Parts: sequence; structure tokens; C-alpha cells
Amino acid sequence: MSEIKTILDLQFKEFISPDVIAKRVHEIAQSLNEHFAGAEEITVLITLKGAFIFAADVVRQLNIPMRIEMIRASSYRGGTISTGVVMTDPLIGDYAGKHILIIEDIIDSGRTITELKSMLETANIASCTIVSLFSKPDQHQIDLSTAYIGFTIPAVFIIGYGLDYQEQGRELPGIWQCID
Repeated sequence: MSEIKTILDLQFKEFISPDVIAKRVHEIAQSLNEHFAGAEEITVLITLKGAFIFAADVVRQLNIPMRIEMIRASSYRGGTISTGVVMTDPLIGDYAGKHILIIEDIIDSGRTITELKSMLETANIASCTIVSLFSKPDQHQIDLSTAYIGFTIPAVFIIGYGLDYQEQGRELPGIWQCID
């Protein structure tokens, strides 16, 4: 029987092991290196807080000169499902003419990505590439056919590897699925 972890009022079981995540992160980084081959520089925009561990693992494997920026964006507000309302910090800095790589933890409906892309388009960027560790296609309201996706998962609530439940569980090395 697999281990069960209790985080606050919910129980979780391991869903994806750290080794499987590491292998997939390496594959994504190699694809991004190919995608950005020849680019003079990219700007990596990391969505906080959930994507910080994934982003750190990806950028350490990229061989492209980069600037790293972070932005707070969320639609969960402490729950287990998206509220449908995206809250973001304003963009700080000059993004005009830049090749942007948005690193996201999980794409549910796609509202957060849509909001970020909309903000960036007003800054006259050169291009926008999206990478997300997880995608829940059953909940998408946008086309993600050009995005780099680590894992396609069903509509389950997960924590670990940066993802949280009410700010708990981010430190877990693998991904854990809610079983409640």
C-alpha cells in the first residue's frame, strides 16, 4: 500500500515520482534549447509561487542567455479548484522586442496564461512561448497546441514540487494527488 500524507484537512497519495518528474523536465529543457536555438537572449517569466521549483530545474538546463523575471498570478485563492478570477501583479520592466518564455506550474482553464499573454502583447513582445509542468485539457478554454507540456493529467487536485494546498505541501519532492 502506498504512503498517505495528510496536509491540513486533506489526504494525498503519490501520483508522480521525483524520478519521473526529473526525466520529463530534462526532456522539456532539451526541447526548449532546440526551440530557442540561435536566440540572442530570452526573458523567462516565472509564475509564482507554484512554478518556482519547476522553473529552477528547467532554467538550469537551458543553454540560452536569459533574464529571469517573476510574477505573481493565481486563480486558486487557497482552495482546490480555480475560482475563475485571475489575480496578477503588474509587469515590471521593458519587454518590447523580447522573446518571452512563460513558465507555469499547471494549466487548468487557461485563464492565467490568457491574462499573462494579454499583458505581454500590450508590451509589443517579439514572441511568447509557454511551458507548463501540468495541463488539465478537460478544463481548457484556450488552445495550447503550441505549448510545451510536461504531463497531461485528469481534473484532479495535486500538490508537491512547488504546488500547494493553502501554502502547505510545496516542499514535497514528487506530485501527490488528493484522495479525499
